[in-house]
Amino acid sequence: MPSSSDPTPDTPPTAAVPPIIDPEHFERFEGFRETTLAYFLDKEANAALRTVGQLLYTIVLEYWHHWPEEPEGSFRHGARAVIADMRHVQGYLVYMGRENEASVLAPHEAHLSKQCPALALRVQEIADSLEKELGTWRGEEE
Repeated sequence: MPSSSDPTPDTPPTAAVPPIIDPEHFERFEGFRETTLAYFLDKEANAALRTVGQLLYTIVLEYWHHWPEEPEGSFRHGARAVIADMRHVQGYLVYMGRENEASVLAPHEAHLSKQCPALALRVQEIADSLEKELGTWRGEEE
């Protein structure tokens, strides 16, 4: 039986698109990065990966008490995870900025690509700021 994403003469397939994420509800989007999910254009595959991501997140929360304690405590550990994600976004923006020269882009895409290096620098500044505030403290008393 063909899947709903299989092309037929009457219904061409439509691609899955990244969601608009309300920062107030960021936890609804735990699992895989949107920059990874964006490559899974098949709606069913994309939805399946989102389901697996939510399942993994739920399992982790249920199993949490079995893991070793974070060396700097959960808050600082989470802050370092934020920095890691921001460094990923920073790098992805740099990559998107290079696309203007590496690929033939439509005019509106070229405009967006040209904005990306400056945005990458802004993300870098935010990550640098948080990283500086965290410092190298790894358990010493302040």
